[in-house]
Amino acid sequence: MLLVSATNLFAGPRLKDLNICVELCPNGDARITEVRQMNIDSEGTECYIVLGNLNGSKVSDLKVTDETGAEFENIGKWDIERSRSWKEGKCGIVTKRDGYELCWGLGESGIRTYTTSYVVTNLLRGYSDADGFNYMFVAEGLNPRPSHVKVTIVPEGATDSSKMAADSTAAGFSEENAAIWGFRYRGDVRFEDGAIVAESSEPFSSGSAMIVMARFNKGMFSPAVTSDESFDTVENRAFEGSDYNDDEGFSFWEVMFFLLVFVLFPLLLLFGYLYYVWRARRKVTKDLLWYRDIPSGGNLQWANDVQNAYKYFNTDYNNLLSACILRLIDKGAITIDKTLNNKGKTVQNFVIHELPEKEQQPRLLQMIHEIFQKAAGNDTVLEPKELKTWMKKSYNQSFTDSFIQTLHTKSSIYQFRNQLPEVRQLFGLKKYLKEFSLLDERHVQEVALWKDYMIYATLFGIADQVIKDMKKINPDYFNMDQVAQQMADDMTLPTIYSTLQSSTTRAAMSKAEREARASGRGGSASWRGGGGFSGGGFGGGVR
Repeated sequence: MLLVSATNLFAGPRLKDLNICVELCPNGDARITEVRQMNIDSEGTECYIVLGNLNGSKVSDLKVTDETGAEFENIGKWDIERSRSWKEGKCGIVTKRDGYELCWGLGESGIRTYTTSYVVTNLLRGYSDADGFNYMFVAEGLNPRPSHVKVTIVPEGATDSSKMAADSTAAGFSEENAAIWGFRYRGDVRFEDGAIVAESSEPFSSGSAMIVMARFNKGMFSPAVTSDESFDTVENRAFEGSDYNDDEGFSFWEVMFFLLVFVLFPLLLLFGYLYYVWRARRKVTKDLLWYRDIPSGGNLQWANDVQNAYKYFNTDYNNLLSACILRLIDKGAITIDKTLNNKGKTVQNFVIHELPEKEQQPRLLQMIHEIFQKAAGNDTVLEPKELKTWMKKSYNQSFTDSFIQTLHTKSSIYQFRNQLPEVRQLFGLKKYLKEFSLLDERHVQEVALWKDYMIYATLFGIADQVIKDMKKINPDYFNMDQVAQQMADDMTLPTIYSTLQSSTTRAAMSKAEREARASGRGGSASWRGGGGFSGGGFGGGVR
């Protein structure tokens, strides 16, 4: 019974690999060669490719060979009703109202390789500002679904050294002369050795297709078909509903402004900035006294913005994340419990509770707590792997993007020009904590602030030193106060800290990568969008 079940499970034809090479001609025509590695059984009589929505393009010169190199007989008009034995070794075309079906007989069962080549006229067209195309190379609904798909697009003669010498286009495509985008599949699109390569990273699923859009500089091609509209119109149609539009980039004039400024005056700006920060820091630290209270109402994000503003370079947000976690522990929104893992070892885990007076808490603190709460799930126990998984999932992207935007506030010395007393208080607190071991006496009201001191020491990046000094001065404090003991824990907390920090960094890089690929420099494909494409359609495969 198990053997029969396994046989049924893997029954039916399978498409292991689909490799498509597209050779673009100077006039915009394309010679397309598709190589299919398949497992064929008794199911079906023929294989076929759907080509629809061609916008006036024609398909011709169909050729099919198998793994033996034998060329199939092209009989022209194809009859899909004929038997499998009649179709063996033959190929042909079904002309439909909206396009074509390119068909060939399956022949014998087993591991088969079919190579299909054909010409699509005017695949690439001319526009007022560029030449290009938006074409579906693999149709939706292909059956069987391919495990792997790769489309390689090259100029005509790219492998012919004599043609390359006479034709600059044959030298290949790159970021300097082209822009590329991919739609409707999981994978990426990239420039590779003078070619445009679109490749899936996982097997096709329901709804998968492969659309590639490319724009080329004028002069690389001489398209036979031209249009008065700009290629921007093609891009806008394709971007509708795609995630290429999830983030807005800089405008042309903003880019030009920054290029001009930093090309013409780099050294002047650099030395001017360094002198400006040096003067501001000197003004803050001159005759600086200790400050023992908590400045600015305990606003951690304000304190981090001040630190970043008064640095020469390298803004930092990791210490802010760590300080916010301590603040959540202090408020009782997080506790640390010891439990046994599946190996019988005692481990410490975060347990997430409700955040007291949630609506009155800073937005950043609310968001970190919400991430922890959602990642922990119904059991409220947060493990590092759960946090990492939650931050990586694509359907949490909108929330993580909002979190990153809230975390990465921009700050400058200028915005604190009217807050000099508060700024000096913050740096006075930092000076006090750094010199904590120099004091011999501690008042009761001062010990009451020790939890806040640990939070700010973490924000300043000096927590290890300060907690060590505290334990020397008053070791009983950490034995009597469980919350303080958890805040000073040096075993479990770094794991959660590092997981949140690395996940946040990864999410920020992903956000920046999406902004870059939306400009046409390649990158991962958009699962949605691609509207206005030519070619493809729905269906194809074995029938």
